[in-house]
Amino acid sequence: MPVLAILHVAIAIFFAVHAVRTGRNTVWLFVLLSFPFLGSLVYLFAEFLPEQRHSRLGRQAGAALRQIIDPQRELREARLALEQTPSMGNRLRLAQALLEADQAAEALPHFQACAQGVFAHDAAALGGLARCQAAAGQEAAAVASLRRLFADQPERYSGELALLMARLLAVVHPEEAEAAFEVALRTHSGLETHSAWGQFLLAQDRKAEARPVLEQVLKDARLSSAHARDYNRHAIAAAEAALDRLGRAG
Repeated sequence: MPVLAILHVAIAIFFAVHAVRTGRNTVWLFVLLSFPFLGSLVYLFAEFLPEQRHSRLGRQAGAALRQIIDPQRELREARLALEQTPSMGNRLRLAQALLEADQAAEALPHFQACAQGVFAHDAAALGGLARCQAAAGQEAAAVASLRRLFADQPERYSGELALLMARLLAVVHPEEAEAAFEVALRTHSGLETHSAWGQFLLAQDRKAEARPVLEQVLKDARLSSAHARDYNRHAIAAAEAALDRLGRAG
């Protein structure tokens, strides 16, 4: 059997299993198995894609596709929304879109406007403000914004925000950074966090502690999926560079 025919049958079987698991009409089984290519094509557009559009994975894939096709779309729509309805919600949307577009300088006054009044304790406004300040090179101000957020909502001191706090403290208050990294490692353990931790240890001239951390990052990267390696490529490259410096330092 030609390879193409085998592929058509495999796709048809995949859709047939999907039809059974999701309780589709049994007529689909006849269509898929009798006409593998045409049946799969019809099932794809009639049943599978409409369902995936409403799933989390489908929404993420759709957002990624829109970003590739029209990367400025969200920014344009956010600007238009704020012009039409100058609400704090629309201002925050524009600020986030600007930050995603690497326009931190323009985003900053929008975030600052949002992080006051009724939004003064809003996690999205304060967290966005801190990220924006960090991107603009205002590390001390970003730390102050995160302290304000964590004082109001201690449960927010975790995950990506905990890692951001640790990285910022490593720059402006190194004596407080280790405790912050402990929180980040506990709540956001992964290649990115361990790479940042290893780099901090090296910056503090704690070479014996830094080496195994950085080596573990590269080992974990090799064992990770291609998607995980691509997602963490900057953290992996930073760990490799840090290990190179350790090697040169002997």
